[in-house]
Amino acid sequence: ELQDLSYGKGDQIILDFGSHRVGYLSFHLAVDGVNVDAPTRLRLTFGEIPYDVTEVLHPCNTWISTSWLPDEIINVDWLPTDVDMPRRYSFRYLKIDIIDTSPKYKVKFQDIKVRAVSAISPEVALASQKISIADKELALIDHISQVTLRNCMQTVFEDGPRRDRRLWLGDLRLQALTNYCTFKDYSLVKRCLYMFATLPREDGSLPACLFEKPKLAPASDYIVDYDALFGPTVYDYTVASGDLQTAIELWPTILSSLKIPLSHVGKDGKFDSSASEAWKFLDWSDGLDTNAGMHGLVIFACKEVNKLALLISKPQPFLDIVEKMAVAAKSFYDESQGVFVSGPDNQISWTSQAWLSLAQAVDPQTCLRALKTAMSLPKAVKPLTPYAYHHVAEALARSGGEKECVKLIREYWGGMAKAGADTFWECFDEKDSRRSPYGDCHNNSYCHAWSCTPSYLLRVVLKDYLEKS
Repeated sequence: ELQDLSYGKGDQIILDFGSHRVGYLSFHLAVDGVNVDAPTRLRLTFGEIPYDVTEVLHPCNTWISTSWLPDEIINVDWLPTDVDMPRRYSFRYLKIDIIDTSPKYKVKFQDIKVRAVSAISPEVALASQKISIADKELALIDHISQVTLRNCMQTVFEDGPRRDRRLWLGDLRLQALTNYCTFKDYSLVKRCLYMFATLPREDGSLPACLFEKPKLAPASDYIVDYDALFGPTVYDYTVASGDLQTAIELWPTILSSLKIPLSHVGKDGKFDSSASEAWKFLDWSDGLDTNAGMHGLVIFACKEVNKLALLISKPQPFLDIVEKMAVAAKSFYDESQGVFVSGPDNQISWTSQAWLSLAQAVDPQTCLRALKTAMSLPKAVKPLTPYAYHHVAEALARSGGEKECVKLIREYWGGMAKAGADTFWECFDEKDSRRSPYGDCHNNSYCHAWSCTPSYLLRVVLKDYLEKS
């Protein structure tokens, strides 16, 4: 009945499009009145979750730019007319505030449309990609994961289609892994890999992210762990696509991308985060000490590159450093507590256990015990983002804790689903729904690429376990 309803100054309408979409809005603005003797002024607010449109966005207490907030004020001079919004939006909900018309007329909203866009056709996005999971909760999580990935797959693998619409290197790896077992768009991954290889920094390292528009350019951001993960991302691509030539062409870039990460490894074979001021990310968790996690991540990256070398008939470049770091990794293990500890205060975090487990720093049984112990300790630093939760989940499964991995997927990603997520979020804290790395949840992204990995975990990592159970 929307097309027959009229709205005047001070009125408000909220529309629900039924599911999350990324695209361009258009509508016909009709008139109900005697004269259009003044412009129509509207505020349009696009929402990924309900409180984007049920709460006032301004002021926003955040340390990142508020120009990401998804609202627009438009003036329409001549009515009736078609209105085409030129910007691309990411939303399920649309709030329209009629700021003003005039006493002589009201407006009607008719023929409202969204032209959705993605690298993946909506006709094939999910229909041919379903897996036979009898468990309805896991099937829903898989579905939401795919929608999240599809909506982030544009001309590059975007971080988030609403906020931070750029390509981040660490996020690319997780998106690509999920893509290989769902949409299988190898060309988009290849394009992104070459874009990074085109933009090395002066020392041969790679920027943490890049901008595609208005022209291809590197961001000033540099993250040591993202740099190290370029090689593993190429390895995953090569295994999935069979494209050896790309790996051969990118080989010099791969070797350069590990120079700065390896420069943090001391004579004792241990990674030292204080060796430079460069950003070691791993997660947005408050107060996270990165020494142990980075040690595991660098071992993991070197091992993956060594495996890639065998595929393309190159000498394995990091055999010695892997052996040295593997020995040093044992010094992070606290026998009395049964966990890996990090830094001068012997911090226990889920992330430290995850990366040292993925690196196979010790035997799988010890890794699994360390993971389960840390996850049971109230004092342990928990992850905040799906990026870190993914590595915990995969580490559990790779260490023989498939049951625990499924439980974590249900609790964390299933928690978002229970909270009404159409697409998975940039961060999620089940105890604080308004938690934000940026100070204000209104500047969070609620369709975020690094959260799409349950599809990969369910389809690849847990495939045999789920089939047996």
